[in-house]
Amino acid sequence: MKYLVELDYHKTGQPFTEDTARIFTEHIIFPTLARAEQLVKEGRIVAGGPVAGRITLCFIADVDSPQQLDQLVYSLPLYTVPDTQVTPLIEFKDRRAHVEALFQQMTKRMTASERLTMGWSEPPHGTCSHFR
Repeated sequence: MKYLVELDYHKTGQPFTEDTARIFTEHIIFPTLARAEQLVKEGRIVAGGPVAGRITLCFIADVDSPQQLDQLVYSLPLYTVPDTQVTPLIEFKDRRAHVEALFQQMTKRMTASERLTMGWSEPPHGTCSHFR
């Protein structure tokens, strides 16, 4: 299953001093980038990357379970710092099949006069051409 993962660091409080920025970069940023590159090589991150100009990662993770996703996100050193949002994704073909089934149900419930009002002499048959 694919998930959109967003790790967004919102700066709060005092700005980083030079020492703090160096330590943060060395202990959080570099290890996070290395781990993310490893996950790309493993095929577990399939798209996305760092957001330009921000301490933020946005990527698509391809994992078999929510538990694997949880482990993947926790394996990123940056995880402890930002707000994290995870959105489950479905395939376009799955959405198409769902919408077409709903459309067919709605069409079957339409009266003949409703179909004529919409310019249909009879309900569409088979796959809806509106979604091709």
